[in-house]
Amino acid sequence: MTTKEKILKEALELFAVKGYDGVSVREIAGAVGVRESALYKHFKNKEDILNNIIDATKERIAGAYIENQVPEAVEPDVAGGYRRLTTEKLCEISWNLFQLYTKDPVVSNIRKLLMREQFSNSIIAKKYNQFFLNGVVERQAQTFAALVEDGVFRKEDTKIIALQFYGPIFLLFQRYDCEPEQEEAIKRMLYEHVRAFGRNYSRKEEQAL
Repeated sequence: MTTKEKILKEALELFAVKGYDGVSVREIAGAVGVRESALYKHFKNKEDILNNIIDATKERIAGAYIENQVPEAVEPDVAGGYRRLTTEKLCEISWNLFQLYTKDPVVSNIRKLLMREQFSNSIIAKKYNQFFLNGVVERQAQTFAALVEDGVFRKEDTKIIALQFYGPIFLLFQRYDCEPEQEEAIKRMLYEHVRAFGRNYSRKEEQAL
């Protein structure tokens, strides 16, 4: 692990325990075992450290999307990619990504950190909104637009479709944070949500009525 990587690791662990505002650059340097001046060779300030943690988290998430063969990450034809996936495979992918956001030591910690710190730091509030709230809805709306255009889903407001898909999953994140011992029950709920969502918006279901 390089010094830069160690700085990011130690900073995230400190932020997760003490909060962003409760940690100083000097404290991060001490946890890494370097002088404060040495830390500034790698990062401009504490916000730069946080931004780099977020960038690294995005790369981690992108890697997981590729590993799980999510169509947006691996297919030029997004709608075609989803057409080829069975409902059960979609459930499996959704659960794998759910675990990334709730169990991965980097992704889970940054999610909880931004969620907690948004109330006391307007800059972090914007990052949280872009990373885990409105930004997610905007990105998913693009996917659903492709599915609507291709005739996979019936024609509806794609932002509303995205909100109805992501909203329950976001709620399940919070439930998992409070009740990790209920993992199996939460997994069943996630699977049923994905199935019900597909039935609700599928053009096939619409044509069968």
